[in-house]
Amino acid sequence: MPKPGRIFMPSAPWKPRLKRSDGPLYAALVDALAADISAGRLRAGDRLPTHRELAVTVGASLGTVTRAYAEAERRGLIRAQVGNGTFVRDLTEVERYSPQLDRTRIDLGPTAVPVVPGDLGHLALAAALKQWGERADLTALSGYQAHGGSGSQRAAGARWLGLAGVPSSEGEVTVCGGAQHATLMLLSLLATPEGVLVEDVTYPGALAAADWLRLPTHPVALDADGLIPEALAEACRKSRARVLYCTPTNHNPTTAIMPLKRRQAVLEVCREFDVTLIENGALAPLVAKAPPPLAALAPERTYHIGSLSKAVLPALRVGYIRAPAHARVALEQASAATVWSGSPLMHELASRWIADGTAEALRDARRSEATARQALAASVLKGHPYIAHATAYFLWMPIPEHRRATELVEQAAARDVLLGPAHLFAARPGNAPNALRVSLGAASSRAELEQGLKTLAELLAVTAPAPRRMR
Repeated sequence: MPKPGRIFMPSAPWKPRLKRSDGPLYAALVDALAADISAGRLRAGDRLPTHRELAVTVGASLGTVTRAYAEAERRGLIRAQVGNGTFVRDLTEVERYSPQLDRTRIDLGPTAVPVVPGDLGHLALAAALKQWGERADLTALSGYQAHGGSGSQRAAGARWLGLAGVPSSEGEVTVCGGAQHATLMLLSLLATPEGVLVEDVTYPGALAAADWLRLPTHPVALDADGLIPEALAEACRKSRARVLYCTPTNHNPTTAIMPLKRRQAVLEVCREFDVTLIENGALAPLVAKAPPPLAALAPERTYHIGSLSKAVLPALRVGYIRAPAHARVALEQASAATVWSGSPLMHELASRWIADGTAEALRDARRSEATARQALAASVLKGHPYIAHATAYFLWMPIPEHRRATELVEQAAARDVLLGPAHLFAARPGNAPNALRVSLGAASSRAELEQGLKTLAELLAVTAPAPRRMR
């Protein structure tokens, strides 16, 4: 909120960039407002046009604009001050906003969502909790619920998955407590004692789940396009494992996006050896135009994991499993055995945000912030090769042979910068590549990220000392 006596004005009156849509005009206005806030075209404290002014600008009725502003305020994007006007909301004051408690070091390690002061997700969550706190009856959100989610929640999950290209129906969706919960359930349900096939470097959560279930993991080699089909076939023959866990879109940790031709080749191998696929799609929504998911190419053998935590808001621990319809009862039993019932409050919040467009707006904001941070990394790390795409939360950096990644991790830690060593992602213990995964999302601001990346660049620029000659 602007402070008393201090009113911020944008350089020109706000003119919404309306996208073509079959939906109502008021909803398009809210989406345009959210997009301009996330892109920085509107800043916290900016005054918006009056209802009448905006109605004239877009050629809408006064009632339509009034409804749009009411919806935007419900989402936590704006706040109206009687007699002063309508302003873009501001939650950046230190005493009201603390995204992380430990700020003693710059953390470039975890796969963190870039939640920054004034973040749209924080605003939307604060607004939603306030609204629910004012409800007289919260009985429906205070008890247990169906193990795999209610019908409306599963339908919302199908809609969210559909946005990422995963065709699904309510009967094919199971609601769960995030991607990690989904991974544990699916491995326990599908894997046999022969174990699970995984990428040579892969998501640590999958390795942890397999280890917890005492399942052996069988690494499959990767290249720049992802899984190598010939290596997968060889691993199938040697291991006799018949479950493959993989991330074809926005791979963690390499950020690779598997091309369509490679996906088709991988699926041919899976059909030949009757392999069931677990497809991790938690980071896929960050990629605007990706090839079809494996679940769209081979729905009969693919279990797809979707999540809101990475693409929308970390606190929203809600995930969705798209599975063949015959697996639904087994998945509900797995859910009952692991969490019994998810949080009705969080699941209903997720459903509401998917239905009203908030989830998409936040996803777009995440893409925008990731793009800005990737551009910052490209500037600071110029001359130091790495792999990434424009909307990834991290980058993958092979380290030159004359240096060791573990050495860089230790040197950076001594300067209060934390990095992600490759051994955390290695499926074959003791065979990690000489590389780093550098997170761009965990830093609390772009300025802090820049400081951390400059430290890394300085360490990379140090030439290794020449070996001493023996006399």
